[in-house]
Amino acid sequence: MSSNNESIGKTLGVVIGLCLVCAVVVSAASVQLRPLQQANKIEDVQRNILAAAGFNDVTDVKATFGTNIESRVINMKTGDFVDVDPMSFDFEMTKFDDTRSIALSKADDIAGVQRMTNNSPVYLSKDENGNVASVILPIQGYGLWGVMFGFLALDSDGQTINAIQFYKHNETAGLGGEIQNPKWTATWAGKSLPIDIVKGTSDGDANKIDGLSGATLTSVGVDNTIDFWTGNTGFGPFLAKVRKGALN
Repeated sequence: MSSNNESIGKTLGVVIGLCLVCAVVVSAASVQLRPLQQANKIEDVQRNILAAAGFNDVTDVKATFGTNIESRVINMKTGDFVDVDPMSFDFEMTKFDDTRSIALSKADDIAGVQRMTNNSPVYLSKDENGNVASVILPIQGYGLWGVMFGFLALDSDGQTINAIQFYKHNETAGLGGEIQNPKWTATWAGKSLPIDIVKGTSDGDANKIDGLSGATLTSVGVDNTIDFWTGNTGFGPFLAKVRKGALN
């Protein structure tokens, strides 16, 4: 009997010891990999900003981004540039900070973001002469199953759409997930604000986009997202200044 108890005790000891060793290894790996994970996250965002600006199949993301994209931060109420490091800005963390954001009413929050930050980053794509070719706005809004994250690229006139790029969402593959389909996103180029996503065909209307087949709620979510971020509660004050030539 004693030998059996001793055997069980040794077995439990080995199991507990192994669990502790594994926990230490996993924790250490997590800590060591955190900087790499953060760097990969930043690179993925930069890659999508570049894609919205028309830079596709980029090999050196960091270098291309640094050469062609200027990151700035604006005050959402006034539309003015503010002296804040864009790399330090995290929308999800900032919007739940009462000192740096405000709660939105249901009437204003058509995109389902809950709160609006006082400031937000914007990205300016430059041409070979250093002139602003497009203004890239970070956007997010609720679709059918969750929040859709993307970038909306406008011409330097602040009115004409150059591109739309979604990079993170929970929409159904083959239906709402078609927001990432290049054939659909290509239809946005050359359209003009305000945009209305319609069922069926847009018939070449400059302010209309064909809705996604079988994904009505996702289409509505994208429509609300664009309306929100280009409206007065979103980047409207900034875009008003852009249209008056502020970037020049």
